[in-house]
Amino acid sequence: MWLTRNRRDLMPLLTPSQQFVFDQGEEVGKLAQQLYPGGIDARPATPTNYQPALELTQQLIAEGRQVIYEAAFQFDGVLSALDILVKKEDGYYGYEIKSTTSIHDINITDAAMQYWVMKNCGVELKDISIIHINKEYEREGEIELQKLFKTESVYYLVLALQDEIAESVHALKKEATSETCPEIRIGKQCTEPYTCVFKDYCWKDVPEASILDFRGFAKEERFEQYHKGVKLITDVKNWQQLKAPYNYVVESHINKGVYLDTEPVKKFMDNMVYPLHFLDFETVRFAIPKYQNTYSYQQIPFQYSLHTIERQNSEVLSSAFLADPSKDFREDFLVSLLKDLGTEGTILVWNIGFERSKMYDLSFLFPQYQSQIKAVTERMVDLAIPFQKRWFYHHLFSCSFSIKQVLPVIAPDLSYKNLTVNNGDDASVLFMLMMIETNKDWTTERMHLLEYCGLDTYAMVRIVQFLLTLV
Repeated sequence: MWLTRNRRDLMPLLTPSQQFVFDQGEEVGKLAQQLYPGGIDARPATPTNYQPALELTQQLIAEGRQVIYEAAFQFDGVLSALDILVKKEDGYYGYEIKSTTSIHDINITDAAMQYWVMKNCGVELKDISIIHINKEYEREGEIELQKLFKTESVYYLVLALQDEIAESVHALKKEATSETCPEIRIGKQCTEPYTCVFKDYCWKDVPEASILDFRGFAKEERFEQYHKGVKLITDVKNWQQLKAPYNYVVESHINKGVYLDTEPVKKFMDNMVYPLHFLDFETVRFAIPKYQNTYSYQQIPFQYSLHTIERQNSEVLSSAFLADPSKDFREDFLVSLLKDLGTEGTILVWNIGFERSKMYDLSFLFPQYQSQIKAVTERMVDLAIPFQKRWFYHHLFSCSFSIKQVLPVIAPDLSYKNLTVNNGDDASVLFMLMMIETNKDWTTERMHLLEYCGLDTYAMVRIVQFLLTLV
């Protein structure tokens, strides 16, 4: 809060994927308002000028309006904007809208703050509830608002927090007006309940290969060690007593070398059957279900890249699918994929749970392909396993087994950094924009998507070739 008030220059710009999350949240909010239609929107013309919103809210309450959206209140320097305020026969009811599929502690704290401000402004709510997305709702036909959203009262939880809210407001206001930034040590609060926008600033002195990356200790213990001066993996005391593979990980960092357990790597590689297929999916997900028989935030594959090696030492072949964003592309995706994968050979993926679960979703949607999908999933092998289990570990992996961390070490001539689209979140957002603006020419952007997904699978080709040289 202090940084937000005093050092906004340190706040990074929103990434496209972060902006899309906010946009989806606003879309959910607008749709949820239709649960209480006909309301007056008190939102100000500009986010920094709330005085007109405060005045309009009081005017609407005085006029006896039944539904007010973004009702604004201010008490003791604290501003509150309630998503929906509804006047019923026995009094006022408040509703906060969340685009999540469940209620979190931070949502209850938020509602408690809203209640505290409103009560001190003379509007005591009879009840306050949180409207959130119903994760069990599956779209059939037009969106059914009463089924898409769940409304849960948090009234008694909010009442129990009122004294704490008053104390917190006093303490926070004191900190906010301080001339110097509060000295707060980095900790799990930097990423829980969500990643703080100032994390990069506060973590600027955290070194590469720090103890915070080391999975040999629980998260809280890592922070304890860090603040005691054990900042690097190489600083870990009595590492020889750690269980495998974490003792080998520390040793690799101390020696700036590698660890290789040849036998399981060889067994893993020997189980591969040619032709080898290297597969990667990209997916989109919408808060409000877009297609029939989909639910909120369901990951729907829109693209795949495939590299194939027919036999040992043969050339690498490639194919790809990128959906038409103007239509429901799910069956087109599946038919193309089944054709390209054929019926023989090992299918290598990175993080098998993801691709396999997307195939299971498609099998429920298109039961006529169930036997083919089952055969495909049975051929899948997770190429991340040798790295996840640390059968092969390089100190430059910095305790990560993500393909973006492994690839530069194994194939330094390949890089995601030069790609316009270089991560899955941005790829997803780009395609969702293509689904929204179907009349725009997206030729260049489609090429960027193909390049990104193609590098994911070609990276796996190079990783397999590397592992073969080891064994």
